[in-house]
Amino acid sequence: MSGQLNATEALEHLKSDPEAGTAEAYGEVLGQCPMARVTIAGSDVNWWGALGYAELTTVLRDFRKMSSTVTTEPDGTPAILPLFADPPLHTGFRKLLNPNFPPEVVGRLEAGNREIAVTMIDELVAAAEGDFSAQFTYPFPTRVLCRFLGVPDSDWPFHHEFVMTTGEQVGFAVNDEQSEQLFVAAMAKILPYVQKVIVDHRENPRDDIVNSFVTGQVQGRALTDEEISKLIIAMMLAGHGTTTAALSNTVLRLARDQELQSLLRAEPHRIPDAIEESLRIDTPQQTLSRKCVADMEIAGEKIAAGEFVLTSYGSANVDPRRFPDPGRFDLDREDKNHLAFGFGLHACLGQHFARMNMRITLEELLARTSNFAVNGEVKRRSFPVLSVDELPLVLRAA
Repeated sequence: MSGQLNATEALEHLKSDPEAGTAEAYGEVLGQCPMARVTIAGSDVNWWGALGYAELTTVLRDFRKMSSTVTTEPDGTPAILPLFADPPLHTGFRKLLNPNFPPEVVGRLEAGNREIAVTMIDELVAAAEGDFSAQFTYPFPTRVLCRFLGVPDSDWPFHHEFVMTTGEQVGFAVNDEQSEQLFVAAMAKILPYVQKVIVDHRENPRDDIVNSFVTGQVQGRALTDEEISKLIIAMMLAGHGTTTAALSNTVLRLARDQELQSLLRAEPHRIPDAIEESLRIDTPQQTLSRKCVADMEIAGEKIAAGEFVLTSYGSANVDPRRFPDPGRFDLDREDKNHLAFGFGLHACLGQHFARMNMRITLEELLARTSNFAVNGEVKRRSFPVLSVDELPLVLRAA
């Protein structure tokens, strides 16, 4: 008999206790049943949860039995490409996308992204206090995504309204009626704008990711405008929420740990180590989902075709069988193979872009301050994304 986990209740205390950790929340069920039944408030799905590191990687490897197509359009095509697609469709789209995401390619955007970060951080430091979530971690990823997509920085508020409205609706992709309505309304508003972006790229070609969609092919054919629109929207959604969460979780930890903050200010070459440990211990995207399409067995549990499985990245990253003393933030941890960016076919395309923007933020924030600390009530969300909605800080200039 499998164990039980109420996912929303397990992480609920993280909202009111910012110093609490996910290792504590998941510890008991990981020790008893790393493949368990999971309940989620507001969902009538009888979920399985791949909670342990080994169990989760088993699910993520087996794309033939564990389908990513959990939400579809009326015609049966995946709602978001390539996130909810399976091979061979997924393979064709990843082949098109891959050349846009190597470190050397996204690295070309670093100087411009850093300029945006510096301007925004300087404004906060000059004010000496502010809500770092509202004034930086939410808008900054939108602005750098606009640069990545080749649209004017002046358009970022329009993009921001869309991602703020729809980001939560993606969730674990089995939505209630109200969420579906919000998503449909937001899509109806953004699609005409996206169509203008496509037309502009056809009339004024340039070297960016949208141009690769307009001129590229999948399985020997050109993409339709609908497919290009889906790809642009996928970039907007996937690139915003998790980066926002990763930034806010990391800055909150530094604001509460003055010793760690001082160490990184004195030794900025350790910032990448801090980023990896933050992604592990405060995993932004706690879960996504798969649909079992053929009976299989994992960790002694029989998963039947038609059942839904939560891919629990947050719990797998604090699995003590993989990460000793998982609740300890350890800059010197040798094993950096966390699953915050997924694993296998659907490993996050934008992980190098996200890491770069996290590094830029921490480098500039630490360089431009002598200290920053929490200055009021912190408000967090915990599921399915672990993030910070309100992060009041006091900042002292360097």
